[in-house]
Amino acid sequence: MKEVYRTMAKWPVYLAFFAVAMTAAYFLADALGGNGGIAVGVLCFVCIAYAVGWSIYLRKNVEKSFAALGVEAGNTLSEKMELLPQPYAIISAKGEILWSNVAFRQMVAVYGTDSMQRSINIHDIFPEIPAERTARSVLPEYVHIGTATFRSTISRMSRKVPLSTLFLTDETEHLEIKRELAEQKNVTGLLYIDNYEEVIKSIEVEHQGLLSALVEQKIQRYFQSYGAIVAATQKDHFFISVNAKGLQRMMEDRFSLLEDVKTVRAGNDTPVTASIAFCRIHDSYEENLEETRKAIDLALGRGGDQAVVRTEAGVEYFGGKSIGEGTQTRVKARVKAQALRELMASSDQIFAMGHKNGDNDSLGACVAIYRAAASMNKKVSIVLNDVSFSMKPLLDRFKASDAYPSDMFLTGKQALSQIRDNALVVVVDTNQPSMTECPEILEKARSIVVFDHHRQMAEAIQATLSYVEPYASSACELTTEILQYFGEGVRPRPVEAEAIYAGIVVDTNNFIDRTGVRTFDAASYLKRSGVDLTRVRKLLREDYRSYIVKAETAREAELVLDSYAFSECKAEGLDSPKVVGAQAANELLNIEGVKASFVFTQVKNTVYISARSIDELNVQLVMERIGGGGHLSMAGAQLENTTVAEARTLVKNTLEGMLKEGAL
Repeated sequence: MKEVYRTMAKWPVYLAFFAVAMTAAYFLADALGGNGGIAVGVLCFVCIAYAVGWSIYLRKNVEKSFAALGVEAGNTLSEKMELLPQPYAIISAKGEILWSNVAFRQMVAVYGTDSMQRSINIHDIFPEIPAERTARSVLPEYVHIGTATFRSTISRMSRKVPLSTLFLTDETEHLEIKRELAEQKNVTGLLYIDNYEEVIKSIEVEHQGLLSALVEQKIQRYFQSYGAIVAATQKDHFFISVNAKGLQRMMEDRFSLLEDVKTVRAGNDTPVTASIAFCRIHDSYEENLEETRKAIDLALGRGGDQAVVRTEAGVEYFGGKSIGEGTQTRVKARVKAQALRELMASSDQIFAMGHKNGDNDSLGACVAIYRAAASMNKKVSIVLNDVSFSMKPLLDRFKASDAYPSDMFLTGKQALSQIRDNALVVVVDTNQPSMTECPEILEKARSIVVFDHHRQMAEAIQATLSYVEPYASSACELTTEILQYFGEGVRPRPVEAEAIYAGIVVDTNNFIDRTGVRTFDAASYLKRSGVDLTRVRKLLREDYRSYIVKAETAREAELVLDSYAFSECKAEGLDSPKVVGAQAANELLNIEGVKASFVFTQVKNTVYISARSIDELNVQLVMERIGGGGHLSMAGAQLENTTVAEARTLVKNTLEGMLKEGAL
């Protein structure tokens, strides 16, 4: 190559020589009396002939030199890539390994696989890499072989050449260190004894200290076994500090402390229950503690006796299997009633709103809120979009009465067009914004109040005032208590009392399910307010077709996993197919040996699941797994773009999985 460069460098000298020769020939010929042009022309011809010949000669030598240089560079690069410490390979679009370096071949040999001998496709070595790649192929960031993890970089060599290079970087040690650091990350937690005061008051004074000591001992031993530090901040409140690894082990154990603490006995008949909360989202201790406080509020709002863990993936629930008893004290109801009165007094406009596809409970609770606001001469309306068959007789009575304004009931669109800045929205029978009749109205309200008897969800309404009591039988029970403490002389009219009473009757299945002392107290108060039981019974009667469909649903029920009744409610053409499905689910509980019932109702392209139980299964836990929710013994879910067969399979698989986990 150097010789070619030297030859090319002599060209300027040769050109200068020819220029001098032509000039001398021209002047010499002219001096001798000859023709100088002919002499110059002859020399030019000689020069051109020489240049052409020389150019051909140089071109051959330059091509040979560059070819030799390319071969030399290719050999050098190949040697370097062959000895590169990182595994490197060239693969085709079909995944064939066309070439690999020493490190790649050693990697395959070290981890004890004969893939290179029995196959030349990269997919056989790294299953994460597709055997044939297209423009839409999802290429993995990490690949695994044996116990090692490599970061993979796959690059197309060129558009015209369908070959790719695979470059691997061993990340095994780095990821292991990263995992160990993540496991050592500190996590804050809180534990509250749910019913400390009630249990303490139920035993002799001399046993109270012993009970407290036994409970604290259980708590200390449990968390210390996972390397945690526990400190009592109050007699029934504990602060917990543990690393992420310890928390993960507790989650795998499904917080067995929740069941273990119930075994503590020191003269108490009522078992002790606890609520636990952890958060491992943020790096900041302060932010984690704030999220932990929200998580413990969520656990308490769901009825206690459970653990709530906030992770990067979302919220996870543990425990909550028992259907506990609500407290008999009404202090909370009295406080909430006075707080509601103050909010109403400072509002110019009040809206009461239940959940989508409203029922008698949501309607009755809205009516109770209407009576409370009307007693203060406030402008109040009930937001209601769809009217079911069971609700229509009650609504007709209000619309037929001159005692109620024409705008007592508004649709969501009408409410949105009328709402002003200083408006109060009272949500009943749900605590999820997406489940309300008109979620948009919540964004425009100055203040929001929630009265609900369902377990609180992670997607909860951010309310100014919240009264969520999972042990209450119905939203009507809660709002009836609010009426009793709302003010002197506040009492619902007979038509209003019957609407509220009907809500309690429907949600308790005629005072069979989830009834307590306070449920009957509320019913007694409504009876004194003028409830006609015969009229209520007539208002709640169902039509003949619905009765037949419900009977057919019960007749075609199938026992799944020996304990769970599954059936399809074929309610096409009925006014309230979902209500009929829910009633059928209640009927199936009367069959001996049935722990829970699941009724599937197809409405257009959506399957509605009604789940019911008595006391052997928390159906809410099951429904939450498939995107639903509800109450401990009454829950449901909606599955869009699915069939009944697919929904049945999903619920069955969910039950099997939860049984294996011990979550039921």
